[in-house]
Amino acid sequence: LCYFQQGSQSHSVKHYWYTSWPDHKTPDSAQPLLQLMLDVEEDRVESPGRGPVIVHCSAGIGRTGCFIATAIGCQQLKEEGVVDALSIVCQLRVDR
Repeated sequence: LCYFQQGSQSHSVKHYWYTSWPDHKTPDSAQPLLQLMLDVEEDRVESPGRGPVIVHCSAGIGRTGCFIATAIGCQQLKEEGVVDALSIVCQLRVDR
């Protein structure tokens, strides 16, 4: 957790460093990614109005896209009971 102050304004940033997915490789298991998703979502729900979740990996496309697609899929599963992975990935490509 980092705190920044400029004049009378202060900001805090919670930084997650996910190390279970090596660069240019496949993760051994999806469980650590799902746990990260749960941790981030829990912090987001506990801190409404705190601003967006920002995601980035070294290249900004592989792991970042997987994290975002997984987050959207989890939300879709919770709200609709099904996940349309193809539409999620297609929409991410459009929004890129």
